[in-house]
Amino acid sequence: MSKYTIDQFSQITGLNKILIRTWENRYNFVEPIRTETNIRYYTDDMLTKGIKYSILVENGHKISKLIKTEEKEINLLIDNILNETKDENTKNKIYISKFVQSAIYFDQKLFDDTYKNCVKNIGLIEFYSDVLLKTMNEIGVLFLNSDINPAHEHFLSENIRRKLSNETEKIKIKKNRNKEWVLFLPENEFHDISLMFTNYILKSYGYKTTYLGQNVPRESLISTYKDNTNYVFFVIAKKTDNFITSLFEFLSDNFKNSEIYFISGKNDLTIEKSNITQIRSFNEFVQLLD
Repeated sequence: MSKYTIDQFSQITGLNKILIRTWENRYNFVEPIRTETNIRYYTDDMLTKGIKYSILVENGHKISKLIKTEEKEINLLIDNILNETKDENTKNKIYISKFVQSAIYFDQKLFDDTYKNCVKNIGLIEFYSDVLLKTMNEIGVLFLNSDINPAHEHFLSENIRRKLSNETEKIKIKKNRNKEWVLFLPENEFHDISLMFTNYILKSYGYKTTYLGQNVPRESLISTYKDNTNYVFFVIAKKTDNFITSLFEFLSDNFKNSEIYFISGKNDLTIEKSNITQIRSFNEFVQLLD
């Protein structure tokens, strides 16, 4: 069983700490576990309950009535909001909550049903940018505490990889474009979901791609070089400035006739190479292809 601090509970549910304590005292909302020093901890069941109640209260339901409502009815109320609301932020928040819940309980059916419904209603690109990234961020919050099982993240990431692979295989390229793309993650980069999604986007736009995947030694890239080829890579893990500078130097020197694009959460990078461009969002990348 995982344990969550009140800070984690608040961040994931969206309920502020004062409100959480008020609900506990006034409505017996949840009964957190307390340590000998009176520090609160919350369980998986408490966390999922908090996520659901947060959504319902935000959409006009009263906590005084919800506290008397059976869990089955709570789930129906949330599904009704999802089906009836026209507010995209509300829809996305519900999708995110369901994905988080599927990861917490390793619920394959809930994951598959939510994915199918989400992609059908908003599309794969919006699913990635508006739902998946935020879901992975919320799951990432769980790892601030060493008592939490990293299998939650593995459950989500492996399921997403499987779905993205299936979606990419379905693409039938009707229009071949002249330019080709090589996609890779540099040394000691292993989080490849964003790279897989980029591969999907490029193929859906009719580009031929060479997908190299995780942890690619830079010297091995030389064998991929040919005219009219672009390169795209991600720097996600924390890297030293020296590592990034040396990588830029290597790529710029060895692929002089190629355009090189990289995506990184590090926005204060100084790029002095004319053929290297930083992409700061997927919308920006898609606009590049249009």
